[in-house]
Amino acid sequence: MGKKFYTTHEISKFCDVYPTTVINWVKEGLLPAYSTPGGHRRIKRDDLLKLMKKNNMPIPEELLKAEKHRVLVVDDDPKILRMIETVLSAEADFEVSTASSGFQAGLLISKELPDIVILDFLMPEMNGFEVCKQLKADEKTKDIPIIAVTVLKGPKEVKKMLSCGASDYISKPFKAQELVKKIKEYLLIE
Repeated sequence: MGKKFYTTHEISKFCDVYPTTVINWVKEGLLPAYSTPGGHRRIKRDDLLKLMKKNNMPIPEELLKAEKHRVLVVDDDPKILRMIETVLSAEADFEVSTASSGFQAGLLISKELPDIVILDFLMPEMNGFEVCKQLKADEKTKDIPIIAVTVLKGPKEVKKMLSCGASDYISKPFKAQELVKKIKEYLLIE
């Protein structure tokens, strides 16, 4: 796995600017960062990529290939779960985990903190709506994008999924490449 956080000095090299420029981006709110107890700034790789893409800056290979993105697929249908896992595992950018229930998904998400969740909404016991609400209520998981992959497709159902916290949805049946494309859009992978 590659680095997830970078210093202002490392970012200045990637962007071919002075470290003070990177510090100014942070101060102006253009680049989110946190400070260590020693006062040093650390910037998430994904936030840096967003800034660079938004401003049409060239992205170094080293930064693009820094790590695989963790994808969690949640579906109670074993055939669909295997199919999605097979398709995504064939992609060089993804490290795939699976869960067959909402409860199992909750345990995996808190343990692994995936970069994105592919979630079936019609599951017994804990359904996708409940999973979404729990993820969005937790400070650690609220920013994880959730793509609903479901047979639900009516306007009211879609509105309810999005209001619960789903970022997007794909109706079953779907084309595998449609799902891959949508995941890459949310993870900012070219």
